[in-house]
Amino acid sequence: MHSFKVDFVFLTSYLYFIRSKMSNYVIFCILELFSIKGTLWLFFFPFPSCLSGTEIPSQATLVFDVLLVDIHNPKDTVTVENQVVPESCSRRSVVGDYIRYHYNGSFLNGVTFDTSYQRNSTYNTYIGMGYIIAGMDQALQGVCIGERRRVTIPPHLAYGEQGAGDVIPPSAVLVFDIHVIDFHNPNDTVNIQILYRPEVCNDTTAVNDLVHYHYNCTLVDGTLLFSSHDYENVQDAVLGSDKVIDGLDEGLRGMCVGEKRLITVPPHLGHGERGATGVPSSAVLVFDIEMVSFEKGVPPGYLFVWLEESPANLFEALDMNKNGEVPQEEFGEFIKLQVAEGKGRIKPGLTMEQIVTDMFQNQDRNKDGMITGNELKLKVEEDKEREEANHDEL
Repeated sequence: MHSFKVDFVFLTSYLYFIRSKMSNYVIFCILELFSIKGTLWLFFFPFPSCLSGTEIPSQATLVFDVLLVDIHNPKDTVTVENQVVPESCSRRSVVGDYIRYHYNGSFLNGVTFDTSYQRNSTYNTYIGMGYIIAGMDQALQGVCIGERRRVTIPPHLAYGEQGAGDVIPPSAVLVFDIHVIDFHNPNDTVNIQILYRPEVCNDTTAVNDLVHYHYNCTLVDGTLLFSSHDYENVQDAVLGSDKVIDGLDEGLRGMCVGEKRLITVPPHLGHGERGATGVPSSAVLVFDIEMVSFEKGVPPGYLFVWLEESPANLFEALDMNKNGEVPQEEFGEFIKLQVAEGKGRIKPGLTMEQIVTDMFQNQDRNKDGMITGNELKLKVEEDKEREEANHDEL
């Protein structure tokens, strides 16, 4: 048995070729690596480990062709290099953040063992909470959105002496090239940056208003997902009616006509962990908004609201010809007059004809095509009666 002291800290066992200078033949033998009192020794067993029928001549010079796979020290920590940090970095990641990133994973010899790019999907996880290997948990703290960095992780902060299946060998040093796509914290709120606001702004958007706006929706890295400019008409939505994601609904409130905003929406106020068609899971979304116009709304369940005190005797005001009954045409003329004079407002998004028809049918309780004084009730009165009836049932 021959032994050779080696100054490597780590060497993987391999099947090697040994060439004798004296006999010009090749012998296949097994090399083994052992650690004795902190010193690593390479042991060569010429007999009988080598192929049967072979021998080493006396005084032979043996040449070992050794491949150093990787090297580490138990005291090694995570190393970060080749950092590319964006000029704009308003916040760095901290423990508890949820991060989305791409990576290439390789060994020290450059052989790739895994990559997220091949799956065309980011790796998503919480930082510093033990969901990933300890070294990566450390490496992802303090990064900026859009940052790129290379991290080298020693085995005791990766998969250790056991490795990971057939992919990661025991005691392997790992190298990750990381690109941070975005991150957020479950406590994050909607971020609103006002880009332009008109000097004259007499009214602003609010819950129940019908808003008309242009938008570009992108990921944090600028990747365009959707744009209203791809369509003939502007986008519209009634605020507070679950017509858009919660974060955008919040960001559209309090805007003037002509105002421009940049609205950043965390995933829990956007499309969440499942994402949506065209939207990756757990994605932070950025909306570039221009408010084109808006129409003041009415409370849910209402088709018409008074902006002033309603007439003391509403039926007498409706019954313009004073014949004791009101047909739909007469009812419609009255509603149109209130809106024209600024005394009332109809629900936006519906035509006046739709409003009049629905309101008339609600009031024509016996469906004879006429409203009488006994049939007419304001919605607030109906709601009150309904509430009292519910209390009586209880």
